[in-house]
Amino acid sequence: MGRVREWYGLHFPELDQFLEKHETYSRFVMTFGKRSNFTVESLEEEGLSKEKAARIAQSAETSMGAELSSTDIKQIQSLCKLVLELYNLRQILQKYASSTVEKVAPNTQALVGSLLAARLITLAGGLINLAKMPASTIQVLGAEKALFRALKTGTRPPKHGIIYQDALIHGSKKWQRGKMSRALAGKLAIAARTDAFSNRFIGDSLKAELERRIAEIKEKYHKPPLVGEHKKKKLQSIRKKRRKRRGRKR
Repeated sequence: MGRVREWYGLHFPELDQFLEKHETYSRFVMTFGKRSNFTVESLEEEGLSKEKAARIAQSAETSMGAELSSTDIKQIQSLCKLVLELYNLRQILQKYASSTVEKVAPNTQALVGSLLAARLITLAGGLINLAKMPASTIQVLGAEKALFRALKTGTRPPKHGIIYQDALIHGSKKWQRGKMSRALAGKLAIAARTDAFSNRFIGDSLKAELERRIAEIKEKYHKPPLVGEHKKKKLQSIRKKRRKRRGRKR
């Protein structure tokens, strides 16, 4: 998509600011080709509002882009066709992964969705391995490098691994994420064990319990914590250790 926007931007640079979604951009370039074909009527047929279609058509008429030959446009369109095929393949694979995870790990899927559930199972090396892991390991799964670096250097360990991709975690305040990650990892451990060793579906109840716990964390820790004296002293000791190590290396 970087190449598509770069190359077609030589011909119609103003289109880039109107179409942020890559798939839509590729589809429009594939359909219209040269900027002279970007008319209000044709854009409305593609599902755009009248106001936006008028702005794009006006930009096409007054564009500062260079003229490209039909051969150049065809090459860009062939690249757009490949991009759209990849988007279609991605959707097919997502549906396949979703249906597979729904059969294999429905409780885990109910908590974090199909894609994140599949990634957790992959990182663990299988559903059985994930079920055998404690919640603390699931919490930092995918952040092994940062964890081992923290153990080696004495710095603060990571609060979360791949579960950060869940909307509950990355959409929350920075000082709340550690507690939310622990809560989510605990429920994931229960869900994985239920999926691996039982045929029961308890995903809805686990999700409801998790949401209640998240609401409690948000209410209780709505303000950032103040750095206490003991934390300051701990940070100072860590910095001193780092200085000593640097001095020895020199």
